[in-house]
Amino acid sequence: MPNLSIAVLGTGRMGQEILRALARADDLQLVGVWARPGSELYGQDMSAFAGPTATGVVANDDLAAIVSAADVAIDFTLPDAGRAVLDAVQQSGTPLVCGVSGLAAAALDRMQALSADVAILYDRNMSFGIALLDALVHQAGAALGPGFAAEVHETHHVHKMDAPSGTALKLGETLAAGRGQDFAAVRHYDPDETEAQVPPEAIRFIVSRQGDVPGDHTVVLSNGAERLELTHRVSDRRVFADGALQAAVWLLRQGPGRYCMKDLLRN
Repeated sequence: MPNLSIAVLGTGRMGQEILRALARADDLQLVGVWARPGSELYGQDMSAFAGPTATGVVANDDLAAIVSAADVAIDFTLPDAGRAVLDAVQQSGTPLVCGVSGLAAAALDRMQALSADVAILYDRNMSFGIALLDALVHQAGAALGPGFAAEVHETHHVHKMDAPSGTALKLGETLAAGRGQDFAAVRHYDPDETEAQVPPEAIRFIVSRQGDVPGDHTVVLSNGAERLELTHRVSDRRVFADGALQAAVWLLRQGPGRYCMKDLLRN
């Protein structure tokens, strides 16, 4: 689809990574950037970040106009912007790729309802490798069952605010589903590591924040006699931006519905 027009919502670390990815994409055009007043890029000409595709694009806070001007909007804002983003998508009917972690249940419910009329791809990780890992984790959980102790290890950069990460929780949810467990009942996260005993059926989360690590995740299943580790490591966060752009191109070919990155793998 040549000259597909993209709106980027959010100018944080991932928003800027997507802008740089757009500069590498000859067949995609940046038509708008949503930034909050006072943020780093607010009011700036985006050509410095996204190359010639950003000609005449100035980051601003007119969300409705930015979303309606695009073929697809890509959202990497913060959870508190979810309502405004969905309002704009509902008003314009613009397909949405959303990679925001930590969305409240109410926002996810509204996204699901809105997907009856608009194509929406929501995933807490835009990497194809994580999409495949997620499928493998479900398979391993179903095969080995809750008799194996389960841990989800994740390491991210020191600036990451949520813990466990959205991706770690996604893997934990998938593992619980494969094992036939209620995730809320078996989720176990003790950030201070003060609890001596962990319930044997629990899925334990172990979190580390180091340097500028884009994201490492390992699911460990062990029973004392053997140990299985499924690991995914990211060396450059551009993988998430490239995945989001591929998702945007794919989404425009789909009808209304709620999708995830595993749907791209299947197709």
